[in-house]
Amino acid sequence: MQSQDNSGSGKRIDRRRFLKASGAGAVALSLAGCTSNNNGGTETSTSTNTPTDTTTAEPTTVKKQSQDIPTGGTFTLGMSSAPKGLNTLSTSSAYSFAILDLVNGYGTTVDPVEYKVRPGVYTDWTVKNANGPDSKPDVYFNVRKGLKFNDGKSMSVEDVLFTYQYMMDKKPGRYVSTVKPIEKVEKASGKWDVHMKLSKPIGTYDSNQLGIPILPKHIWSGVKDFKSYEPSKNGGPVGLGPATVTKYSPDTAIALKMEHNHPLYDLQWRKDNDHFLAGGPFVDEVHFKIYGSDSALQQAFLQGQIDSIYSQINTSNVDKVKQNQGQSLVHGSDTGFNYFAYNLRRTPLDDTTFRQALSFAFDDYYWLNNLQRGYQIEGNFVMPPAYVAVRPESAKSGVKIGDTPAAHAFHFRQSDPGVMDKKTIRKFLTDGTVIDGSAGTYAGKKYPGSLTGVKAGQSSSQHKYTFGSVKSSVLKQQAGIDKEIRVDGKTITEILGRPLQMYIYPAKKTPKSAKMVENWVTNIRNLGIPMERKVMSFNTMLTDVYGKEDFDIYPMAWSSLSPFATSTLYSIFDSDNADDHSKKGDYKKKNTPTLLNNAMGYGLTKGAGADDLISKARIEMDAQKRNSLAQQAVERIYLDFPYMVNGYDKIRWPVNSADFAGFLGNIAGPGGANLATQLTQVHKKQ
Repeated sequence: MQSQDNSGSGKRIDRRRFLKASGAGAVALSLAGCTSNNNGGTETSTSTNTPTDTTTAEPTTVKKQSQDIPTGGTFTLGMSSAPKGLNTLSTSSAYSFAILDLVNGYGTTVDPVEYKVRPGVYTDWTVKNANGPDSKPDVYFNVRKGLKFNDGKSMSVEDVLFTYQYMMDKKPGRYVSTVKPIEKVEKASGKWDVHMKLSKPIGTYDSNQLGIPILPKHIWSGVKDFKSYEPSKNGGPVGLGPATVTKYSPDTAIALKMEHNHPLYDLQWRKDNDHFLAGGPFVDEVHFKIYGSDSALQQAFLQGQIDSIYSQINTSNVDKVKQNQGQSLVHGSDTGFNYFAYNLRRTPLDDTTFRQALSFAFDDYYWLNNLQRGYQIEGNFVMPPAYVAVRPESAKSGVKIGDTPAAHAFHFRQSDPGVMDKKTIRKFLTDGTVIDGSAGTYAGKKYPGSLTGVKAGQSSSQHKYTFGSVKSSVLKQQAGIDKEIRVDGKTITEILGRPLQMYIYPAKKTPKSAKMVENWVTNIRNLGIPMERKVMSFNTMLTDVYGKEDFDIYPMAWSSLSPFATSTLYSIFDSDNADDHSKKGDYKKKNTPTLLNNAMGYGLTKGAGADDLISKARIEMDAQKRNSLAQQAVERIYLDFPYMVNGYDKIRWPVNSADFAGFLGNIAGPGGANLATQLTQVHKKQ
């Protein structure tokens, strides 16, 4: 069963996911797993239509031939933090992989425009015996001939076999979920070089199990303890990519020598694709400078000391870049989203009606236009707009991403501009209504119905809501509150012993978020719901949320998610990754010591969960069927509302456009998740 249809394939950045606080920095609390495509791929896999959305333009189109591109020069890029080593098997640092992705050669790769699994070290592949959830598929693939590691040694099939066996034996954390379902990897016979036996169907096998970095056997066969091995002290790192590390002083600077016309960057699919330059890299060297803080990094670019920065420019500096001669912004889209999450284990947050009603009090216009100055896009689904294949809008022809009332069901309800419609929202609560996917008018706004046909876990409220006299002190302190909500006859303060709490970072660190939460909490109180803010540091919040699951509502953001959804959905929203506080026994028994990503308890409680759809999507090896299941799961999560997605960042990557060209714009994470692609495209300006 071989196929050339690679649309809907996975992406290597899935192995570099990390949590980021909304304006409070990033933390390496990684998601497990990975994603990929369908049934196979070939050297000459053809393009499908480029996915677009209403928030970004078409990706940059390139018409030049490699022989027309000038070579030479040094491109210097700044980072705010030092990389955490150059050991591919032990580091989880995104800063490290900004370097390692240029050093390594991967079995397969995924282009950041069409999200198709493309040939890399492997030229073609197929899968057989994938006949249902209990099957054990056989994967066959061929290894490219003529490749050399950056120390000059030739690569062979033996290096590929060694890589898999070493990872299967050592089980490095970064790749443990990748190798876990592999039963064996061996030499194949006939037209194929390698045979891989899987213990179960993996719908994304081609960018997950096939997308690993190839280790040089002559180096790693002598490494007994991979965790303590330091390649930079042993003449490495050694890989199949175009870069060789010539200087490694991680606290100050790193230098890479680049090989022009590298064989992995001159493949036919690159030549056939109008969005990429084949024949790169084009610069002689790439230098990384390390700065002690983000502010120092930003200033270094604005002052022309470096050619670009890792990730993006701060929104406060966008206008300065526009004004600086010879500096430009490469536009891109988010690889994640910003959100507020609810603890579904607590009354009344266990009720979809109540969670949805809270969103009606969130002033989207104030957040996006007044505070974010238009540098965020209104949030809705738990897949960013760039990931078209798994967005629910793609289930219906002619529906543009984000441009449908079905994606704005929980928008701010207002009686006048900026004035919350208190009466309408209260009626939504007392009527016990749920926006469950059925077409209708909800809280005064028409909703056309589910895009995918999926329904929410609830169609009516779990609790009875009424309003009476004001009793809670937090409401008495705010002027103009005429009534207080009752949940099954009790105030929330009587149920919880305190008002509901919304976590927030210190205003000094996140002033915009602090203002938004103040506005939102004020509106929630005006509804008659006792709510208070609780200020805490990012690290403290991580412990309370992911360690203890002791919270009501918290803000955070995900970055570098899978564009094909399955591993992301499983890691964040499947009940397998949630502590079940309903279990009897002491605290240690009902909570794992691991920080699980599904802090909300989504899927554990009555009336909210997408485990069935997520499970089916994970083992579906046909791309279109898998994407359809993912779309349904994404929309059910939207309707169940364990998260309120409040925005997607508009990414602006600053570059020295006076001296360099070739930057690929209008893709997800142009200077972060897809930095390696950029550094093999950039070239001196003619």
